Amino acid sequence: MMLPNPSIFSLFLFLLLSSASWAHPKTSTLDSFSQCLSDNTEILIPFSKAFITPNNSTFLPTLQSTAQNLRYLTPSVPKPEFIFTPMLDSHVQAAVICAKELGIHLRVRSGGHDYEALSYVSQTETPFIIVDLAKLRSVNIDIEDNSAWVQAGASIGEVYYRIAEKSKTHGYPAGLCTSLGVGGHITGGAYGTMMRKYGLGADNVVDAHIVDASGRIHNRESMGEDLFWAIRGGGGASFGVILWWKIKLVPVPSTVTVFSVVKTLEQGATKLLHRYQQVAATELDEDLFIRVIIQPTVFDAKSGNKTIMTIYQAQFLGGVDRLLDVMGTSFPELGLTRKDCTQTSWLKSVMYIAGYPSNTPPEVLLQGKSTFKNYFKAKSDFVKDPIPESALEGIWKRLYEQASPLMIFNPYGGMMSKISESEIPFPHRKGVLFKIQYLTTWQNGTEDEAEHMDWIRKLYNYMAPYVTMFPRQAYVNYRDLDLGVNKKSNTSFIEASAWGNRYFKDNFNKLIKIKTKVDPDNFFRHEQSIPPLPLPLRTSSTTARTHTYTKLIPQQHPKPLKQGNKMNSNSSVFSLFLFILLSSSLALPPSSKQNSFLQCLSYHSKASIPFSSTFFTPDSSAFTTVLNSTAQNLRYLVPSKPKPEFIFTPTHDSQVQYAVICSKQLGIHLRVRSGGHDYEGLSYVSQIETPFIIVDLAKLRSVNVDIRANSAWIQAGATIGEVYYRIAQKSRNHGFPAGLCTSLGVGGHITGGAYGTMMRKYGLAADNVLDARIVDVNGRILNRKTMGEDLFWAIRGGGGASFGVILWWKIKLVPVPSTVTVFTVAKTLEQGATKLLHIWQQVAATKLDKDLNIRVLIQPTVLDSKSGKRTVTTLYQGQFLGGVKRLLNVMQTGFPELNLTRKDCTQTSWLNSVMYIAGYATGTRPEVLLQGKPTFKNYFKSKSDFVKDPIPETALEGLWKRLLEETAPLIIWNPYGGMMSKISESAIPFPHRNVLFKIQYLTTWQGANENEAKHINWIRKLYTYMAPYVTKSPRQAYVNYKDLDLGINKKKNTSIAEASAWGNRYFKGNFNRLVKIKTKVDPQNFFRHEQSIPPLALQARKTRT
Repeated sequence: MMLPNPSIFSLFLFLLLSSASWAHPKTSTLDSFSQCLSDNTEILIPFSKAFITPNNSTFLPTLQSTAQNLRYLTPSVPKPEFIFTPMLDSHVQAAVICAKELGIHLRVRSGGHDYEALSYVSQTETPFIIVDLAKLRSVNIDIEDNSAWVQAGASIGEVYYRIAEKSKTHGYPAGLCTSLGVGGHITGGAYGTMMRKYGLGADNVVDAHIVDASGRIHNRESMGEDLFWAIRGGGGASFGVILWWKIKLVPVPSTVTVFSVVKTLEQGATKLLHRYQQVAATELDEDLFIRVIIQPTVFDAKSGNKTIMTIYQAQFLGGVDRLLDVMGTSFPELGLTRKDCTQTSWLKSVMYIAGYPSNTPPEVLLQGKSTFKNYFKAKSDFVKDPIPESALEGIWKRLYEQASPLMIFNPYGGMMSKISESEIPFPHRKGVLFKIQYLTTWQNGTEDEAEHMDWIRKLYNYMAPYVTMFPRQAYVNYRDLDLGVNKKSNTSFIEASAWGNRYFKDNFNKLIKIKTKVDPDNFFRHEQSIPPLPLPLRTSSTTARTHTYTKLIPQQHPKPLKQGNKMNSNSSVFSLFLFILLSSSLALPPSSKQNSFLQCLSYHSKASIPFSSTFFTPDSSAFTTVLNSTAQNLRYLVPSKPKPEFIFTPTHDSQVQYAVICSKQLGIHLRVRSGGHDYEGLSYVSQIETPFIIVDLAKLRSVNVDIRANSAWIQAGATIGEVYYRIAQKSRNHGFPAGLCTSLGVGGHITGGAYGTMMRKYGLAADNVLDARIVDVNGRILNRKTMGEDLFWAIRGGGGASFGVILWWKIKLVPVPSTVTVFTVAKTLEQGATKLLHIWQQVAATKLDKDLNIRVLIQPTVLDSKSGKRTVTTLYQGQFLGGVKRLLNVMQTGFPELNLTRKDCTQTSWLNSVMYIAGYATGTRPEVLLQGKPTFKNYFKSKSDFVKDPIPETALEGLWKRLLEETAPLIIWNPYGGMMSKISESAIPFPHRNVLFKIQYLTTWQGANENEAKHINWIRKLYTYMAPYVTKSPRQAYVNYKDLDLGINKKKNTSIAEASAWGNRYFKGNFNRLVKIKTKVDPQNFFRHEQSIPPLALQARKTRT
């Protein structure tokens, strides 16, 4: 068709735009845009139909037509300058060119389902316009090729309909909600009921057409594999405008079975849902998808009493007979019957899941209308370990608080666990059991929105211990602006990582690189779009862009396009960009060391580092909170104590690796913290060497239990309580013989030996380590084989932070009975405590069954509240690996003097016995262990001793006298014997084997203003008094109860002779071997602290050589 003469056409356009028949805004934005559009397309645009302004009667109906979240349609929410509804690909192409030339902010909408309305509302940048793709909805099916070309404005329901129109045995594994717009849906991944069989919608895309930031239309070949990778799961509207997707069709059976089974709390919903979590992803046939919809419902109409209703809604790719077999084998607890099931076609099964009534004609799918429009707020989570029943009960309680809440569990597993996390940007794959969607809705915009928002945020916080961590993952198609938003036109990837790492994990880094290549000026942007590297960092060749494009005629079916510019994702170039970026744009304190460290870390690291949530400086509001979070001894948090230059909280092993490399290269003194329990604060305070930094491993806390292998791999930042919980979660008959205090960080705890209540049966935790991962002084990650047996020996009991940074321990699980018995019996001086304690010393280590551990806690207590008279109370606290009947027999034979009765005893599980010993109140939920919070924080000083011969009664009486002099002292005696006496002193560095018991001395005070010197002087005098009654030559001490009174290293230069003052006490004859290993693996003494193992001096090395 001939185009009209340009000058005549321009006059026609001017008259058209000026006429009263078409309402337009007062500004020239629309005039300029329309003129530019006409100049850049060869096909005449019907402006009266394609442009809708706020003054037009169809404006609000058009704006609202596909919008799902009514929160974003209220009068106070910004509205677009106008809406453009293109009818051809070339119209979209021209719209991008003109918006860019005129500096108009653009939002693109395909389906309007985005939860935070980012496709039709801009809250960070106004004015803006909407390009609505609703008129671009062709679906061209090629059954012979098992594929289809689908325009971005089509709904997923239309796609399903058109496929079924051509074949009853073809389908596509995409969304459950049929009004989803295909364009944006697939950019986020697009999960559905067939994902366990075939993966996501985005996993089944074979080509695409996209308009890039320069207005060029690309297909897969011309855009290159990097950009093609990014658009399939990297989130919508960051890289261009999707025009078409070419999708791969998948086979479906002619008969599909669906069902819905409802269970309330009264019908055992809690136990059933717990069971569901164990089977839905890992044990059910991949042809079966069962999601669970959870919501409150009225139980009794008269009283208004509510209950929780769980709806098990399923689609099975097959007939009812095979489904019943599958369910009978893998999930019989649901009680599914033939009556519950409906056999139908695949298309009808899709409609069933989407909520259409059973008799609805499929043609309704062609209308593309949303079945859900409401005021709502949503959030998402991913779960890797079953949520315990007690936590589910906490959820029910919170659901009752809200008027219209909803939670949906969508199962993973099957094909989802077989596809790599980096195959496309969508990373939520192997190990994920299910995804959670949280939703709260309300009826109108005048309701108290803040109340609903506050409720869902509190629920989200409550769920934190039970979902993925570091990062806490989220689904990008369930956008959540609570996670963070970009700033207008200028957001750094550091800020964006707050949400980017949650949506994409490590893929976020690659997405940034691709964004920087294809849209360096950040034309395609919104509140959570992928940001590019800052403009000043790019070369002129990168930033010099021209508006080159191809004018296209309309196509009913996309055809191959002219080859475009392929991207070269050169990682070294990106690293350089990153290095420069951190030097120039990251807000940092004056410390040049921090600048250099961050630059070095980013240069080395392959994975994206969320700097805003991993680096904390003294100027940061979160600094003190992070510093104090796991620190136990408040003496080392007072203002006068040195503070780190910054705290780095790595989220991956590689980040620890590069932190070591960069600290060494830059000469930065490093302290490493896993749990913060060290008594002298050595993991978070350096008193001999400043400045220093802390690498805090608190975000590295995975616990992977393998019951069949009787082992577990544990990250160093996990607490021992988390380890116990995860073991018990998998088996009631497995345990691990480690610490009594459940908030101990595993990394450092095991390096000191790690004793606990089962050490008389199984030895120390360090005796039960099979392998480890450690970062050495050269930044290498070594396992047992690559580090060698010498270093593997040294790290199991040789004290923390002398040889490297522990990343993981592989531990050996030990058998525990299903019934464990605990007890506490108190005896005061008036009840014969002195004589009884003397007898305890003679039997606790040598005569009692190794299944029994009885420790004694000794402290002054008030005998008479009126007079204030005090006495000494001894608490005999026991754990017995067995039932009460056998325990009473053991006690009657070995320690009848305690007079233990059945009434004193409690039979429980091994996990609950651990919590009992740790001091948790009876009835405390085991999930408290997942919080990793210390049960003890105070100002204190501690010391330790080992005893080989019973302390005489006269000496005990002298001990009582001294205890009564102090305000809040505590002494704990922990029995040895059993397995502890059978293991050689040199098997690992921990040498304290043939002893009766260990003593811990402790004095505490309430505040920093108290006379600290008085308390420390008291405990030193007590320690001196005890000298005749404990081990000698050397007087042994427990390395995990660090005591700087024994001596400290000098800055960088401590002799072996000086270090032996404490080294021989902690390690006896093993100290010499530790020094030799230290000299071999860290001769420059990079890993050092006040009582680290020193290497031989250079001269001594030469002499020995």
